[in-house]
Amino acid sequence: MNAPDVVAFWAYIAGISVFGYVLHRRRHSDIFLAGRAMGWFPIGLSVMITLFSAINFVAFPTEVMDHGLYVLASLPVFVLVAIPITRVFIPYFHRMKLTSVYACLEDRFDRRTRLLASGLFLLWRLFWMATALYASALVLSAVTDLPLWALIIMAGGVAAFYTAIGGIRVVMWTDVIQFVILLGGIGAAVGFTVATQEGGWAGLWAHAQAGGQLRPFHPFDPDFFSWRPTVRITLWSGLIGTFVAFLTRYGADQMVVQRYFTARDLRSAVRGFWWNVLAALTALVLLAFLGIAIAATHGDADTPAMMRFGAFAKALPFGLTGVLAAGLLAATMSSVDSGLNACLAAWMTDFEGRPAGTAPARQPEGRYRILVIVLTVITIALAFLVGRTGDLFTIVNRVINGIGSPLLALMLLALFSRRCTARGAWIGGWIGAVSSLAISFGWAGLALHYYAVANLLVTLAACLIASALTAGPRHG
Repeated sequence: MNAPDVVAFWAYIAGISVFGYVLHRRRHSDIFLAGRAMGWFPIGLSVMITLFSAINFVAFPTEVMDHGLYVLASLPVFVLVAIPITRVFIPYFHRMKLTSVYACLEDRFDRRTRLLASGLFLLWRLFWMATALYASALVLSAVTDLPLWALIIMAGGVAAFYTAIGGIRVVMWTDVIQFVILLGGIGAAVGFTVATQEGGWAGLWAHAQAGGQLRPFHPFDPDFFSWRPTVRITLWSGLIGTFVAFLTRYGADQMVVQRYFTARDLRSAVRGFWWNVLAALTALVLLAFLGIAIAATHGDADTPAMMRFGAFAKALPFGLTGVLAAGLLAATMSSVDSGLNACLAAWMTDFEGRPAGTAPARQPEGRYRILVIVLTVITIALAFLVGRTGDLFTIVNRVINGIGSPLLALMLLALFSRRCTARGAWIGGWIGAVSSLAISFGWAGLALHYYAVANLLVTLAACLIASALTAGPRHG
């Protein structure tokens, strides 16, 4: 990187560290709930940027470059999933006044089911954080010429610093800053490409049309409306599968639901969710344009998409490479900081907390900080191992679908089923988790989005069948 890029990149790292340190001096003593005093603005942006890791930052535009606009089939689901989330899930969680979302499983079933769900979440998010660190460092290494190992340690270390000293309030407000950096980096890169492209927008669209980036709309692909479950992405798999994945994300993921718990009231939580929807749609549309921009300027189809992404970033002038790199790092650190705090909220509340369900009124801050350091070291160590797993993004998506859907199944049964027993939920949860991993890794050829659906159905069936066969006592 040239001098302006270096300044922009390191200014972001220094600035976010200082911002986190200054905020911690004014923080609330509640490290997991921020005193339940957060407003809709930081809640919405924190939910969005928390889930928007480096994997999304890179995978969405590279998907457009390689396959076209099929991924846009998932965008309407943000609005569709808002109906059950804002009308059922968030009001339910608000009434429960929880710290860990999995405490409701103890209320409905028993403690071992709660611990099963919390343990699945911990494994899910731990490997997700490690993969996000590795994915961002891999791209940043190509853009900044810094060594991979140094970038992994730096990103994990900075995120751990302000997470340890500030708790959830500092994490959420740094997420707001990181959203601005993220959106600014993407917008600047797309804007520069349009400004310098011959013919402007028209020239960019002409390149996209010639390169196939406008499929399935132009040229039209009739398979996009196919019901066959083996077509990679269709309108129906995009809608149905993404609906299940998003319902898991927004209704069963401690990292997201914890944001609802910090809200000062129900209205703030609901408004925050809608603000997240608007922010996510804006960012993903910009990323689709970024994919088109990269394909237009670095259109060699024989070159891997990841390499073209890096070459595009390095070709940006006037410090924009540094800004884009900072945006990529922001997406990663927002996932790591939120993941660390949420994992410790689950661990300290579910495994170390009182059986009744909530954490003590005043959490032990010294122990929290030590555990942040321990969890960060584990995450960084796993990040170095992720590089040996092969097809990075495919494995990540299958892990998410493999572990996320069983969590959603347990949550749906707790909310809506009177037939599922505590024993059935425990046995079926284990069967669903193991079976889901087997499906995700062993069933090749299924439409990408249908893995979440298959895993959900298997877990629901396992829980209900186990309940019927064991005839255990019903709870609740």
